[in-house]
Order: sequence, then C-alpha cells, then structure tokens
Amino acid sequence: MIIIAGAAGCGGSMNTSAAARSGLSDAEAQAFVNRALKDIASGYQVFHSYMIVLPQTLKNSDHRLRSVSTLAASGTKTTFTVAVTSGSGTTFRVNGSGVTLTRVCQPSGAACPDGHWSGSTRLAMPFVPKLNASDKAAVRSILLGSVHHYASLLAQGQQAVGTTQYPNAQAGLTAFSDPNSAASQFSAYQKNHNPVNDTSYLDAFTKADKYFTAANEPNAITAWQNDAGNAQSDLYAWVNDAVSWQISEIARAKLQADVAKFEHDLGLARADAIKASS
Repeated sequence: MIIIAGAAGCGGSMNTSAAARSGLSDAEAQAFVNRALKDIASGYQVFHSYMIVLPQTLKNSDHRLRSVSTLAASGTKTTFTVAVTSGSGTTFRVNGSGVTLTRVCQPSGAACPDGHWSGSTRLAMPFVPKLNASDKAAVRSILLGSVHHYASLLAQGQQAVGTTQYPNAQAGLTAFSDPNSAASQFSAYQKNHNPVNDTSYLDAFTKADKYFTAANEPNAITAWQNDAGNAQSDLYAWVNDAVSWQISEIARAKLQADVAKFEHDLGLARADAIKASS
C-alpha cells in the first residue's frame, strides 16, 4: 500500500520507441492504469496525500507493474497523475484531484475517442474493517490496564516513602541499617518494582495496535503512547525527587508538583484509551 511516485515529465506522451517496446495492447495499458489506481487509493487512505510519487514505489507495492516500462506518475498533496503508454503509442492517463478522476488519452483514435477513455470517475477506497465489540473491549483492557499499572506504581511508591524525612544524606544512609525504616522501604520499592525503567506501556501499545491496520488505526492510540510515555517520565522524576526529599534536599512541594504532572498525563492517557477503543 504505497502511493505512487513519478518522475518529471510524466504529463507528456511517452516516446514512440518506448511505446513500441512496451508491447502492451491498449486494453492492457488501461488495465495497468486501473491496477495502479488501487495502490494510489490505499496510500491516500492512509496518508491523505499523493506526495510520495515515484513509479518505483508503485512497482514495489505491486510487482505486476514492474514489467510496465511506460508507467509514469507524479503527485502533490491533493492531486496526482498516472499513465501507461501502449504499443500503439496511445497514452492512457488518469488525473486525480482528491478522489475525483479524469481519464484522458492521446493521440485520439479508435481506443481514444475524443481524447478520453472510459472508467470510474471516482477513486475507489479499499474497505476498512471496523473493530467488533470484543476487539474494542480487548484494546480498552490492554490500554487501561497499563494506565492502572502506572497509577499503582506511584501509589506503592508514595506508601513506601512515607512521611519520614532525614536531616541530611548521612542520616539517610544510617537509616538503611533498619530494614523497617522509610529509607529501606523506599529502596526496596525501587529494587522490586524498578519504576524508573518501567517502559511496559510500549508493550501495551504493541499489543493493542495489533488490532488495527494502517487504514483504521485511530490517532488516539498514538496519543495514548505519547501520554503514557510522558506519565512514565513523570514517575521517573518523582522517584528521583523522592530520594532527594527524604534527605531534606528539596521541599515536599516539588514532590507534589511531580505527582500533579503525573496524574495529568496519566489522565490524558486514560482518556486516549477510551477514545481509541470506542
């Protein structure tokens, strides 16, 4: 599914020698243009643009087109042209604007009456499958499960760090001798849960994204990945600041600000999960 790309000058006729070497009948040339339109439609459906416009990309997408030496194409964001010249020297071209098609050909003749050839005047978009209720529920469960996981990590961290603050770093080190101290509890939390390196949201994204195709993937799932990633970074910052707070290097207000940012970003991720699975 690749939008075709084209070389400069595809708007003109192919030269006679190239046309003769193509060996294509008029009907075959028309069929190859119509075949190319299917890939153009797939690409436009995904990217909403015709800017990637090299014939080579079209041939990579559909190997049947590799043998078409007279295939030419070009495009912009909203328009494109694709053409194939037959062995008779007739060039069959489709000019597209949005999804509206104009079919032109030259020179005029039996296969090209009045400079036009027959066919659809609208670009046919491929069928886009929709998620059923079960798939939507699975996507929501995966994404919200990850959101809950990070919320739980913060809650456990807050419980571990407690309210005990040591006057300085040396006092904090001394507290490690007591396994029940706040310093020991928070150290154990970091060791057991590894919150600063927890990127499990990426695994959740991969699992949920498998339910979609490039054509029907919602923007919300990408937004979820970004917002969940921000929340993970916020958790990382909170853990580091919590260590500093425990030894009186920063005020509690900094921890509160970290939590507020974390909850904001995680709230966005939660909303994204609902939207992506609706």
